Amino acid sequence: MIEPAGILIVVFDTNALLPLSVGATRRAKALRLLWHEPRFALCITPQNLAEVERVLTYPRVQRNFDLDDADAAQVVAMLRNHAYLLPGLYEGVTAVRADPSDNVFLAAALEAGADYLVTQDPHLQNLKYYHGTQIIGLAQFARLLGLE
Repeated sequence: MIEPAGILIVVFDTNALLPLSVGATRRAKALRLLWHEPRFALCITPQNLAEVERVLTYPRVQRNFDLDDADAAQVVAMLRNHAYLLPGLYEGVTAVRADPSDNVFLAAALEAGADYLVTQDPHLQNLKYYHGTQIIGLAQFARLLGLE
């Protein structure tokens, strides 16, 4: 568990982390600024980072975000340098049976003692809460921070 003074502790799953990291929308740019102020602490585990690295190689993702391999490497470097990298010690979370790969984000939220898990994934959003972490969408998180 981390304790940055007075700011929200947040875990993003990959489908919310990519727009935060490289999105060109007004919301994405505003959230990036708030992350770097910092208005919230972004926490990530090695397991989460590995998934981001894998997803960034998908041609569809590179096309959608107008990225090449060098851009993808910069995203990973930015996450390593600006997010709280947790050890990734929590394993065995099985709350999401429909898509077990989602459980790594719940494990990260548990390890971080996160206030919020931000996701666009319905398997995770349907849980609403997990051990004290509220599970919300990207738009709801933006509203929470006063952006919308």
